Amino acid sequence: MVALVVAVALILGVTTTLLVRTLRDEPPKPGEPAARRYGFATDGGAPWAPESGRLAMTKRGGSQRIEIGFRFRTEDAIERLDGHGLELRLTVRTVGPCGAASGWSAAPTDGEAAPSVEGLPKKAVPYVAVDEGQTCTETLVRIGALKPAEFTAGRDYTVTAEVPAGRAAPIGATLTIARRTVGDCAGDSGSDPADCARGTVASYGPDVEELVSADRGWAFDGSGCRRWFSEATASFPCLPSEGARIMTLGDSITSGAIGDHTWRYWAWQKLQPASRPNWVGTKTETWTGDYAVPHDEWGSRHDSQAGVTADTVEERVPSLMRKVQPDLVLIDLGTNDTHPLHGSTAADAAASLDRIVAAAQAADPDVQILLAQPDGHQDVPLSVMAELAIRLAGVAAARTTSDSLVSIVDLRTGWDRDVHTFDGTHPTQAGEYLIASRFVNRLANTFAFGRVYGSVPGPPVPEAPKKVEALAQNGGLLLAWQRMPQVSEYRVYLRDSTAGGKFKRVGSGSREATWGTDGMVPGHEYDYYVTAVSAGRESRPSKIGHVRAS
Repeated sequence: MVALVVAVALILGVTTTLLVRTLRDEPPKPGEPAARRYGFATDGGAPWAPESGRLAMTKRGGSQRIEIGFRFRTEDAIERLDGHGLELRLTVRTVGPCGAASGWSAAPTDGEAAPSVEGLPKKAVPYVAVDEGQTCTETLVRIGALKPAEFTAGRDYTVTAEVPAGRAAPIGATLTIARRTVGDCAGDSGSDPADCARGTVASYGPDVEELVSADRGWAFDGSGCRRWFSEATASFPCLPSEGARIMTLGDSITSGAIGDHTWRYWAWQKLQPASRPNWVGTKTETWTGDYAVPHDEWGSRHDSQAGVTADTVEERVPSLMRKVQPDLVLIDLGTNDTHPLHGSTAADAAASLDRIVAAAQAADPDVQILLAQPDGHQDVPLSVMAELAIRLAGVAAARTTSDSLVSIVDLRTGWDRDVHTFDGTHPTQAGEYLIASRFVNRLANTFAFGRVYGSVPGPPVPEAPKKVEALAQNGGLLLAWQRMPQVSEYRVYLRDSTAGGKFKRVGSGSREATWGTDGMVPGHEYDYYVTAVSAGRESRPSKIGHVRAS
């Protein structure tokens, strides 16, 4: 016998249908298609469906709280609705007694408050309407709507509802979305809310898309949370809204060097206000010292090391997973593997990264993984890194499970070594911005975690060199100054003030914090200054110095 409860909510042009089935002695069959079990089909990725969202359900006493959130990333997706409203349908399988008194209901019992719906503006005129269906019970909960044209790209829509739950025990849930004519539910008719949008609703075809399915890994017991995004073929567990534990695995590009901010800092800065993640790891500083912002002032913990290759990291992954217990692992490795010094091929590097991913999932089947496609070392042909990128995409696809999403982060597209690196490999601050934006945007758009990065800043003007010292003797001049982070070259300017000359550039193209020359005229006074260049931008002059040649 099958008990069916249906709750429908028209939400900002979106109708939510709640289907609750009681299946006696009918556990899900391994590999059984959702379409066969639930009576709906999907079209393989409806272009009009919201690109990302989440379904959260919580059983509290005798009530079931439902929260459905979604987002249209672009105006194009909204336009593809073609004037239709959206209907979200939540199908909850249950096992237990069947009958009107046992199913979910919108009627208050034992003095409880009537079901409520939150998350809509007042002009939507929220309401709850109840009907009894044909099999056990069928409860239709509909909520006043806005027109589809009033959707806004990039905005998070979240609607919550709470209904008294029956005695049957939930064992699974599926969320689908359907595109349908708004009709009398457009919010501009005088029809009775309880009569809004009644009638047959299609359960398959090009206007129906599956978003979350219990048959693809969700062991639902009445409480749980799943998320989806348009590129995925399955849903995945939600990350904690706050306090998710993030571990980074990488080389010097991730760890940074003394005086760097690192891309991790800029990612922390963006994620902290929205999600307050907990960055975890066994290290706090760079491999050469502290950061531009002291490590104790931000989430600086990580597990990255200059010079490491993926094959040397893989053996540490099981112990790291046990020790720091991350919810998210952000990986940027492979640059050193393919360097001639190590001699690994793109296939070798991809195999090592595949083992890293497998080890992380073996330690925690629910871990979520972001796998970067690096631009690589300046000494490695771009064709090698292109091959590695393709192989890593294959790793991500092969290793993704119903509980552990492995998502690619493209660090190659738009990467300009003249702007984003200071030596052809390691990032300038502009490069740090770009890497951080790619990870943060992937977290927001794919994992529904945090917010998008926004506009990526251009390269800043570097600071002027400091502590420039001069030594003049035997007709020569030697300058030395404090080394600065992420400098692609220093430029030295000199003038013979005794002869009334102008400043001329006499040194450039070197990252060494020293410069020397001979041929100075004994007894003449000279003025000098030094500038720093990073990402094609030159700093202001250092403090002008004076020296007398001898």
